[in-house]
Amino acid sequence: MLGFAIHDAPYDVVLVHGAGGNNLLWRRTMQCLSGGSNAFAVNLPGHPDGEITCRSVDDYVESLHGFIAESGLERPAVCGHSMGGAIAIAHAIAHPDDLGGLVLVSTAAKLEVNQKILDGLKARPMDTIERVITPWSFHAIDLGLGREARTALSISNLPVFLNDYLACAGFDVRSRLSKISARTLVICGDKDRMTPPSWSRYLSANIPGSELRFVEGAGHMLPLEKPVALGQILQAFLSTLSR
Repeated sequence: MLGFAIHDAPYDVVLVHGAGGNNLLWRRTMQCLSGGSNAFAVNLPGHPDGEITCRSVDDYVESLHGFIAESGLERPAVCGHSMGGAIAIAHAIAHPDDLGGLVLVSTAAKLEVNQKILDGLKARPMDTIERVITPWSFHAIDLGLGREARTALSISNLPVFLNDYLACAGFDVRSRLSKISARTLVICGDKDRMTPPSWSRYLSANIPGSELRFVEGAGHMLPLEKPVALGQILQAFLSTLSR
């Protein structure tokens, strides 16, 4: 079973972090949730440490599917950020009867990865995380936010970064978005440089009946940069779901 943190929520939801991350990404967003059900912020295998057992988004999907089954959750919502959003999308396609809702945060149907990131993670992973990935991930970052960002990354297992970004580079479900039947909310920061707003517009235009929300003044790391705004949007959406 995946490791997880738990918090009250209006509807059961599993929160999935992105590439090279861990469940601390969701800490402040979870604090904005309330209700009689639960939010589970999971650590994917190998995050923040441990053996790397998942080499693709589909591998992570089966790990997530196992967590939902083992936890006895009945049609929870799944909310994923970036690579976690890709996992959520692929899960909704592979296991449509498992989900009561889908929330896609700062993600895309095809995750294009800049070659500079891949080359840097092969040769100088820590330098690339600090000098390329982190600056590109925020609209505005200060020392305090930078420290918080570091705690939400799996720095103790640097090989997992290249593993995850390679998994992202191999992800493309554009031709299968119409198969998603779960009620879906797409959210993106309007200043996102890693997964630009146009990618979220594409998701919303191609997932039947989906809703689209933008958060002003936010970059890619929306759960860290604008946790309250994201938490309020998530709380409102989850409150409308029912089994």
